[in-house]
Amino acid sequence: MKALRAFFQNRFSPLTVRRWASFFRQKRALFGLAGFLFVFFFSMTAELWSNSKPLLLKRDGVWYVPAVRNYTAATFGITDSFVVDYRELVKAEGESGKVTFALFPLNPWDPFEQTSDVMTGPSKQHWLGTDSLGRDVAARLIYGLRVSLSYGVLFWLACFFIGIIVGCVQGYFAGTLDFFTERVKELIEILPFLSVVILINGLMKSDSFWVTLMVVVLLSWVGIASQLRAQVLSIRNREFCEAARAAGARNGRIIFTHVLPNALTPILTLTPFSISGGITTLAVLDYLGFGLAPPTPSLGELLSQGRAYIQNAPWLLIAPTVSLSWLLISINLVGEALRQAFDPRK
Repeated sequence: MKALRAFFQNRFSPLTVRRWASFFRQKRALFGLAGFLFVFFFSMTAELWSNSKPLLLKRDGVWYVPAVRNYTAATFGITDSFVVDYRELVKAEGESGKVTFALFPLNPWDPFEQTSDVMTGPSKQHWLGTDSLGRDVAARLIYGLRVSLSYGVLFWLACFFIGIIVGCVQGYFAGTLDFFTERVKELIEILPFLSVVILINGLMKSDSFWVTLMVVVLLSWVGIASQLRAQVLSIRNREFCEAARAAGARNGRIIFTHVLPNALTPILTLTPFSISGGITTLAVLDYLGFGLAPPTPSLGELLSQGRAYIQNAPWLLIAPTVSLSWLLISINLVGEALRQAFDPRK
C-alpha cells in the first residue's frame, strides 16, 4: 500500500492524490466498483462460463480448445454436417468405445441454441429457465450484459471524443464559431430523442450494433460539449494561459498543455453516468423492438419477453430486471463517489 501511495504521489499533484484517496475511502465507491467489476469480468469472459462448446477436448490423443477456436467438421471426421455438435460427438464416441475427454463450461448452453424445453422454469439443467424459443436465459443474460457494457463504454468514448473536440474549440476560440455551434446544439437538444432514433433506424432499415450506436451518439454529445465549453471559457484567460501566449506558444500547444488538463477533471466525473445512460438507451430501444437485430442477446429483448409472458413465466422478467438494476446501481454509486471526491467546493 505504501509503494502504491508513493507511486501516485510521485506522478500526480497533491490535490489529485487527495481526491482519489477520498474516492477510495467511500464505501459506496468500493461497493460500486466491486459490483461493476463482477459483472464486467463474467460478461467479458462469457465463453468460459456459458457455452455449448467444451473448454477442453481430448480426442485420439490430441487436445482441442473449441470454446476459443473454431474447428471445421472435417477436423473430427464428420462428413454429413458442416457444424460440430460436440455433445453428440462425445456421446457417439463414448458409445463406440473411444475414450474422449470433454470439459464443458458450468452452464453448457450458448445464447443462440434452441432446445425442446420451451418456457420452462429455473432448474438444474437451465439455471434461470428458458424463453419462448427454448433458449437458456442464463446464457442470454450473461452475453446480453456483455453487449450492454460494450455499447455503454463505446457510447461514452464516442460522446466524449466529439464533445471534447467541439466544446474545446467553442470555448477557446468563441466568437462567431461559438455562436453558430450553440445554435446547432440547441436544435439537437429540442429534438425528441427517442422518436428521432427510432425514425432514423427505420429510414436506414438497419438494426446493427454500429448503426444504432452512431445514431444515438450523434444526438447525445451535446451535454459533454456544453460542460467542457463552460470549463474552457473559465480557463482560457487565466494567468498561465496568458503567460504561455506571451512566451509565443501556439493555440494548439496552449489547448493541449494548459487548457484541457485543467478542464477535463470535472468532466471525467460524468463518465459513469454516461456509460449507464448508454446501457439504459440500448435496453429501451431493444425493449421497444428498435434496437439490435434478433437473435442478438439483449437485456431489453429479455425484458420485452418478460412483460409479454409475466403471468406464465415471471423468471423471464425477474432475471434481466435484477441484472440491469445491479449494473446501473453499481455504476451510479461509482459516479456519485467520483462527484463527491472531485467536488471543487470541498
